[in-house]
Amino acid sequence: MSDIIRITGVQAVGRHGVLPEERTYDQPFIVDIEAELDARRAARSDDVADTISYADLANDAVSVVSGESVNLIETLAQRIANRVLQRGARRVEVTLHKPKAPVGIPFSDASVTIRRDGPLRDSRRGVRHVVLSLGSNEGDRAGNLRRAIDRIKALPVSLRMVSSYVETKAVTLPGQGPQPDFLNLVVILDTALAPLDLLAALQQIEVRGGRVRHERWGARTLDIDIVDFEGVTSSDPELLLPHPRAKERLFVLLPWYEVEPHATLGGAQISDLIEALRGTSDRAAQREGELYEPGTRG
Repeated sequence: MSDIIRITGVQAVGRHGVLPEERTYDQPFIVDIEAELDARRAARSDDVADTISYADLANDAVSVVSGESVNLIETLAQRIANRVLQRGARRVEVTLHKPKAPVGIPFSDASVTIRRDGPLRDSRRGVRHVVLSLGSNEGDRAGNLRRAIDRIKALPVSLRMVSSYVETKAVTLPGQGPQPDFLNLVVILDTALAPLDLLAALQQIEVRGGRVRHERWGARTLDIDIVDFEGVTSSDPELLLPHPRAKERLFVLLPWYEVEPHATLGGAQISDLIEALRGTSDRAAQREGELYEPGTRG
């Protein structure tokens, strides 16, 4: 799901150009910005803090154009795009017009348009390391997980490691009834997919595995979470990275530690996170369970 915020015709003055004299007098510039985001949360809350304000986009454009002089409008467009991406846009398109460019012959406009992807859309950063957490507490739990792994292998990924199973009590919301125990494991893979593309593929695997999203934290045949995606930090509501609750979940940390004992999550050693959880008595909602090889129980 992607939505668009757009503001066009933002006017600013600056001193930019290849010719030395272009840096000695103010010239008009016009900026058009199109930012891709997920606006569903803002639509529900009616709060500008949950979206990207077009006023902020306009101010970013004016600040860049009126700021440090550069040779090329490509450079200015890139700087504007960087600011928009920093505000949480998944993707941005910036068109920068220079209507008074010293071309030497009559013309109506000179412009450049650039398109840049944010971290969740960017598939040009090469192969990256990804940690997935899989769980099931309905039906043939072990079979559900095995089939999910087979389907993950069919994606454009390199499957590196699969942990043993860990069995845990279901974590539920207040007022929810009891649920069967979960069977969980961790999968380590490398992929060149963009994070949102991998998420979409994993959600399709959940659906094929019988996942029905009828209740938050309800019982489910299959649950696949992206725990960590190398080099990506995201506050986008569709994909928060690193996973914001993974550091509180032994059923994620224990199998992850088994296959990558020196891994870190949010800058902390997962071994330290495990010890902290084991030493906190009020985490009774989670039972550590025991690790055992895939296929031997369940």
